[in-house]
Amino acid sequence: MDENRTNKIVLMFPGQGSQSLHMGNKFLSNNTEYKKYFNITSEVAGQRILDIINNKDNKGVLLQKTQFSQIAIYTLSCAIFSYILDSFSLKNDCIDTVLGHSLGEYSALFSCGALNFKKGAELVVFRGKIMGNNNINGGMAAVIGLDKCKILDVLKDYTGKVFIANYNDYSQIVISGYRKDLESASVKLKQKGAKRVIPLKVSIASHCNLMLEVSKNLERFIKDNILFSDFKYNFFSTTEVSYIGKDDVGNVLVKQLINPIKWVESIEYLLKKNLKIFIEIGPGRVLGELVKRIALKNGIKDVSIFNTSDWDDIINLGSFLKEKGLTNDA
Repeated sequence: MDENRTNKIVLMFPGQGSQSLHMGNKFLSNNTEYKKYFNITSEVAGQRILDIINNKDNKGVLLQKTQFSQIAIYTLSCAIFSYILDSFSLKNDCIDTVLGHSLGEYSALFSCGALNFKKGAELVVFRGKIMGNNNINGGMAAVIGLDKCKILDVLKDYTGKVFIANYNDYSQIVISGYRKDLESASVKLKQKGAKRVIPLKVSIASHCNLMLEVSKNLERFIKDNILFSDFKYNFFSTTEVSYIGKDDVGNVLVKQLINPIKWVESIEYLLKKNLKIFIEIGPGRVLGELVKRIALKNGIKDVSIFNTSDWDDIINLGSFLKEKGLTNDA
């Protein structure tokens, strides 16, 4: 193993479902200049994103709609990343890898310089709209405490209707499909031994063949509108379970809509590279918790995991980075 990597950072960016009302408020109240990111995306999206997040005039209900949840998460994640890079004065070579969970790959691409912020926002807004307008009455649900083989056995009765969408950790697998069939399959999965089957805060059926037409629309948009720049950091695809360069990333984003997220394999791969510092950039704490469980399952206890969901979390992260000598003013 490469011991030199133990002080290298992995940045992780969350996907849809991590949104919540009032997310990022303390961060923005302490750093008002980063509201400029929300001004840009509000213009692109045609709605004031902070009004939605803060439920102004009862607009909070829009946060659960795909076309607004995705751009809200993207904006906050990018703003927090920019703050960390600017304010903590990170050393240029301390970030080894960036990766995202589904939508989070777009924030990850911004972080490694593949896209400027506004161009990324245009791409995310387009993606959110075409996913939200995909009228198949779909949904997703997390299956807790049932292994892959038993889930696949149940899903044999739902071929072409319900699919495995995310391999999140060893005891959490997400399924995706038509809502009616998803509900029926959820009952059978509980009968098969699942501890819980939890509907997710999404109104789409992502990472499966029900997104095929959407993926074709996204492919056309990327081909006509997006030119990716050279990457500052290594970008890791959680559907391909490999590092991806700028020439292939467009195709990966297209295929991502119909391919499952292999989060477990991805984190296992990075842990085997002896990467030990994982920072979740954006709302929520889900990815950090998943990494913790995956690391412990593999007998790895000396992993440092941070999130940036609250302002205090960001302050603690800054102290850690300075202590580790990862900032220029350490």
